[in-house]
Amino acid sequence: MKETRLAINIVKILIKDRMLYPGKLIVDTFSVVARCGILLILYWYVFKLNNGVINNTTFLFTAWSMFFYFSFSVLHLSGIARTIMQDVQSGNVEVLFSKPVSYLLYRIWWQIGSGIFSFIIISIVASILLTLAIGFPPTITIGMFLPSFTLTFLLGAVLTLCVYSIVGLLSFWIEDVNPIFWIVDKAVMILGGSYLPIALFPPLMYKIALYSPFGASLFITHTVSPSWQNNWYELIGIQLLWIFGLGIIVYWMYEQARKKVSVNGG
Repeated sequence: MKETRLAINIVKILIKDRMLYPGKLIVDTFSVVARCGILLILYWYVFKLNNGVINNTTFLFTAWSMFFYFSFSVLHLSGIARTIMQDVQSGNVEVLFSKPVSYLLYRIWWQIGSGIFSFIIISIVASILLTLAIGFPPTITIGMFLPSFTLTFLLGAVLTLCVYSIVGLLSFWIEDVNPIFWIVDKAVMILGGSYLPIALFPPLMYKIALYSPFGASLFITHTVSPSWQNNWYELIGIQLLWIFGLGIIVYWMYEQARKKVSVNGG
């Protein structure tokens, strides 16, 4: 109950802060327009040169898949890795560990709260503009789409936080986790379908994206695919398995980190 109140208060405070100081919203909007907008124009031209179909996929499905990736990235959940690292390097973690709330849960909710305002605004506005520009795929109108999309989105967020929390917690042993962060972040970017849509992956790369935690964290990019209505439960199952496995690792690392701070930090 105490953790729930803390989570709600953190998110509310950060949303109010982002509303009063919209600088981050402006930066995030520019980033999405610069990256996603240019890519969509490029792929529109490529699809046009190929008579509108590449690998049995049309531009409509590709555009929405890429949009879901960039919309999800606005949450900046990956930032928890560097936040934990900065806490360790500055010694701030010793103070936060002494508080009567879980340090890791505090950082997770702080990360969610810091990006959720930009995510909501950009996602709503951009989805309306994209619909007006190219329409929306018929798969979105299927009854099971919304509940399965919502569940996949939430599980993807949890899995992303697990992956990057592991990277961040490594800083208790190696301090500078930037090299590991870059490797993991690029793996998520590639296998998540940022610059090359999932539907255009070669068979081997598609399987890696399907069964690795890096690709599984962004299964929302699969939701517009015509095959989603047949295999959504399988993909959600993969997400749940990775969350369970990585969740155990996160818990073990966190407990070891607490002991390390207790011994070395007093």
